[in-house]
Amino acid sequence: MTITRMRLVHLCLFALIAIGMTTTTFAHHSQSQFEPETSISITGSLTRISWSNPHTLFLLEAKRVDKADDAVQEWAVEGPSPQQLQRRGWERTAAKAGDKVTLIGRPRRDGKSELLLEGVTFPDGKTISFKAE
Repeated sequence: MTITRMRLVHLCLFALIAIGMTTTTFAHHSQSQFEPETSISITGSLTRISWSNPHTLFLLEAKRVDKADDAVQEWAVEGPSPQQLQRRGWERTAAKAGDKVTLIGRPRRDGKSELLLEGVTFPDGKTISFKAE
């Protein structure tokens, strides 16, 4: 094998490895399961908070604010990373399991009781928005 051909083989292998690493590095799940133009509010008691990367997760027993006859059910709310929450003013100690909160977010298209977090109102009335501006 000539030096030029060997370089070409090495260059191709390097390119394949680089493409594979890039895909893994920038991989992120889609948020297409959530309604892009619709927001709803739910009010209820937090049952669990997971402050982990890449997204926080909030579980609560809640019902929709806009539906007075809606039954209380378990909701899962996906939030931004812990660092993004803290930058907007939501410290870990601001809410704990048992606290009543109102969460605003984009609902799932399929009707499951899940939201993509856009805002929160804490028991003391403090409100924080996470909407992209």
